[in-house]
Amino acid sequence: MPKKTEDKLKKVRTQIGKYIIWIEVLLAFLIIFTVILSIKDLAVLAITIFKTDAISSYEILQGFLTHTLLLVVGLELALMLISHTPGKVLEVVLYAIARKMLISSANMTDILFGVIALTLVFFIDKYLHTKNNRDMI
Repeated sequence: MPKKTEDKLKKVRTQIGKYIIWIEVLLAFLIIFTVILSIKDLAVLAITIFKTDAISSYEILQGFLTHTLLLVVGLELALMLISHTPGKVLEVVLYAIARKMLISSANMTDILFGVIALTLVFFIDKYLHTKNNRDMI
């Protein structure tokens, strides 16, 4: 391929990369904005928990935790889209696994798989994640 064509191709790839980064940042801010709007729902759930009797409040509390952890995963995803670091990817995976374990583990097998998955994430962070890019745990 001629040198001039290669230079044009590199320039196009660079421009496309810049547009993709801007779209990712826009999506991150959209996620953050949506999370901020969802805080109202958390407040409503919290008030409902206090107004409900102890037996019925368990399900509402589980909904509150589900919603809260989903918002945390959303914020971590937004950070990952903005920062582009391997540590942020590991954090998103870590929070997603933790959310799954806490909210929808139906039996001990689910919990065992969750613990194995968390162990793998920590193993990757400790032994495979380079020290100069470390920003996680």
